[in-house]
Amino acid sequence: MNKTLIALAIAAALPVAAQADMTLSGSVTTEYTNTGVVDTDAALSLSASEVLANGMTATASFDVLGGENQGSATLTGDFGSLTAGEIDSDGSFQAGDVAGVVDNTEDADEDGTTVSGISFTTTQAGLSLSAQVNGTSGADAAVSETRSTQFGATYDFNGLTVGYSYASADADTNQFGVADSAAAVAAVAHSSAAPASAATIAGADNGVTAAMSAFGASYAFGDLVVTAGKSSTADDAVVSATYTMAIDALTIVGQMDNTPSGDYQIDLSYAMSDAITLSSEIDSTAGEETTLVASYTSGNLTASVSKTSDGTTDASVALDLGNADLSVARNGGDEDTSLTYSVAF
Repeated sequence: MNKTLIALAIAAALPVAAQADMTLSGSVTTEYTNTGVVDTDAALSLSASEVLANGMTATASFDVLGGENQGSATLTGDFGSLTAGEIDSDGSFQAGDVAGVVDNTEDADEDGTTVSGISFTTTQAGLSLSAQVNGTSGADAAVSETRSTQFGATYDFNGLTVGYSYASADADTNQFGVADSAAAVAAVAHSSAAPASAATIAGADNGVTAAMSAFGASYAFGDLVVTAGKSSTADDAVVSATYTMAIDALTIVGQMDNTPSGDYQIDLSYAMSDAITLSSEIDSTAGEETTLVASYTSGNLTASVSKTSDGTTDASVALDLGNADLSVARNGGDEDTSLTYSVAF
């Protein structure tokens, strides 16, 4: 009995490590089209954050549903931020590309790509640095990523920002271990290991490629922002100017680039009332395509109709139900109507 009391007293006196609270979140989305197709996607993730005794913050996240590269751990403090696990495949390169002369690395069916690796970012006295190492994930060399190192740096000179980026290898590879580029698609398409459709294994945009570098600068003259930059794989430098002007309820945004031959885009937005907004976009890069959009918002209901100069009309109605969303959309391009119901928690 005495031994038990002594053991309990010792256990109570010992320091106990703090347990970080774990957060469970996710969503389920179901889409039904008039063609009879039903598509259901689910996401489930765990995350936790803890402030350490030394003032640094440790965070961790893990996607329960998903494929490779689904978890990461981050340590943040006065030194900057260090992340290991799932990272943006070209994050450090894009951090230094202030003129945006290199497109984001994307897969054919994604907005971006992630890989397993380690990244570090810090900002000291106006100088921002970002570096990362993309690892070779997967035991099978045929499906592994290319090991890559990237670097990006920017410095602010009282409104003038200059930046430099470099990547040693392709930021992302497809399932056959080759770069997501047009040349890689052709190479895989003629190999014995190629599937029926090579277009499904490579991205539409090759983004950051091997031994690529970029240099650029950006300066803001009030409402006018001018950028200029060049990548090592391009013959010409890219110069872009963007001007934003607001006159009461009217907002005008104009942008012009020198490549390929004086491209321009003009966006107009006019708030007729608190509920109704009219907008228009003129884009020379899409064959001087013009888009007109009318949107209406009342409480949790949002409705919009858009029409392009080629005659295509799209329409949608969305209802915000708190943690759930219900929407109906009509795609004039393929003449499909879809009903989507999503629940998040």
